[in-house]
Amino acid sequence: MDTMKKSGLIIKIALLYTSFVLVCVAKECTNTPTQLASHTFRYDLLQSKNETLKTELFSHYHLTPTDDAAWSSLLPRKMLREEEDEFGWTMLYRKFKDSNSSGNFLKDVSLHDVRLDPESFHWRAQQTNLEYLLMLDVDGLAWSFRKEAGLDAPGNYYGGWERPDSELRGHFVGHYLSATAYMWASTHNDTLKAKMSALVSALSECQQKVGTGYLSAFPSSFFDRFEAIKPVWAPYYTIHKILAGLVDQYKLAGNSQALKMATGMADYFYVRVRNVIRNYSVERHWLSLNEETGGMNDVLYQLYSITGDSKYLLLAHLFDKPCFLGVLAIQADDISGFHSNTHIPIVIGSQQRYEITGDPLHKEISMFFMDIVNASHSYATGGTSVTEFWQDPKRMATTLQNENEESCTTYNMLKVSRNLFRWTKEVSYADYYERALTNGVLGIQRGTQPGLMIYMLPLGKGVSKAVTYHGWGTPYDAFWCCYGTGIESFSKLGDSIYFQEDGESPALYVTQYISSLLDWKSSGLLLSQKVKPVVSWDPYMRVTFSFSSSKGGMGKETTLNLRIPVWTNSVGAKVSLNGQSLKVPASGNFLSIKQNWKSGDQLTMELPLSIRTEAIKDDRQEYSSLHAILYGPYLLAGHTSRDWSITTQATKPSQ
Repeated sequence: MDTMKKSGLIIKIALLYTSFVLVCVAKECTNTPTQLASHTFRYDLLQSKNETLKTELFSHYHLTPTDDAAWSSLLPRKMLREEEDEFGWTMLYRKFKDSNSSGNFLKDVSLHDVRLDPESFHWRAQQTNLEYLLMLDVDGLAWSFRKEAGLDAPGNYYGGWERPDSELRGHFVGHYLSATAYMWASTHNDTLKAKMSALVSALSECQQKVGTGYLSAFPSSFFDRFEAIKPVWAPYYTIHKILAGLVDQYKLAGNSQALKMATGMADYFYVRVRNVIRNYSVERHWLSLNEETGGMNDVLYQLYSITGDSKYLLLAHLFDKPCFLGVLAIQADDISGFHSNTHIPIVIGSQQRYEITGDPLHKEISMFFMDIVNASHSYATGGTSVTEFWQDPKRMATTLQNENEESCTTYNMLKVSRNLFRWTKEVSYADYYERALTNGVLGIQRGTQPGLMIYMLPLGKGVSKAVTYHGWGTPYDAFWCCYGTGIESFSKLGDSIYFQEDGESPALYVTQYISSLLDWKSSGLLLSQKVKPVVSWDPYMRVTFSFSSSKGGMGKETTLNLRIPVWTNSVGAKVSLNGQSLKVPASGNFLSIKQNWKSGDQLTMELPLSIRTEAIKDDRQEYSSLHAILYGPYLLAGHTSRDWSITTQATKPSQ
């Protein structure tokens, strides 16, 4: 790196460090202030070679943890020492909580059964993402994995966060496995299927060469540092992405090799975590969780639900971060200062725990979490966080800047709201999903240019996506965390349009108005949804549903539930079936239509759109005039009666 570039990078780091010191005090299990929770800051610090700053920050890496006795007592050290045999260890979790899932949830509609309309914006976004996934090379993705396994590594490695000297290398590869599984289910693109299968095979060779079940693009010594409470950049975060990618390859593409690889990895880490607790204490393990671990609990609960092996249930529980879930369990709005995307996946894992065990505490935790984020910590886009952190509740006006709404947080909040809707059927969660997807996800691509995405969604006055700290990424030299969640988001745009309910009279819930075709198997019909593009001169969202026979199917009595969004005026809404008007319920409810659907049926909806304003989540009087302007579900702009001076300047064409 030449002197000018090095000086520029050091200045950027200094500015970023100053911003974190002034704007936030990060909280973790130790409640230790640390800027290292930020992926942006950590990457720039490690690249800078600034040893003085590294020494200063790492000297405060961890302190003595706060009292987690209520959680730690679930796994007392004495019991672990007594339970030396393998059976005793795997049965330990069942001593304090038997599996007892309620199971009364709406079911996912398979992505294999949903196709986006090629004339829709959503399809164009999906297609742009598909082109990017096809641009990436298996040898480039597998390069660091092969090197680490001692295999020949043909081709060239990728840059950015996937460079061979990046401690987070391999994380994007895990996202790629998930994204390609989603995309193949959404498109059945044969070229993509061949590519993702080749990547799974390449990684399998690496795992077999190592021979312990370990699979990563970095050495296992990173976990020695993690367990010794020494500085290392989130190794479990990356392992979660790889594990999740392999599980998705199994669940969506039927790749049994991927499942075998995932269980091999989980077995390896089961032994590692068990040894930490046996050799030290469970408190020592909780302390190590100060370093971001992604959704390890989430994917391990999934592995348990697939395999029925109780050791994965126990291991998943050990990644339920006590100090954060404990705050939510006592219903305290005390998430300020926590790194947002470290902790949202913990809640998603807690949701999986509820689905598997039926423990109502974990249902209440996620409902309370969603409530406080919506009420105190979110923007009109549905997004949350500033410079990757949560700030003081209802103090959002002074957080508007270039570095708002990390894309990863929006991706994960969509998962939280999706699960809550499946449990409760409450329209408010589907409304949130629409808001965050429409305003927080669809705009992170740069038009139809494959592989150009943003990290943050700036919300300050007169700001631009091009001039954030990161600006627009590049296809082969970015690979930020938000690139990983970005390629997943645009691969599964059809996964939350429809949900189904089994029973004597099956039901379908239409929760998102997105032009698409559904193979509605339980009714024996194909359901085509067409949404007319919204324009300013037509104050309605117009949706048409058409029914036709699916291959070998016959219609039977089923219920179609249509969301009446909170943003519309139900008094002016019109719904008709085969030309006959239906009574529309109040906004925030479902219109339920039960009948024997048949080929040729047509249902139309006209949902009034209007301009409205929403005050920013800030209870200080001096910011009471700051409002978002929305048109139906679409965020248009911000408005205030205060005087602002907005200046603009030309940017380089490359930006």
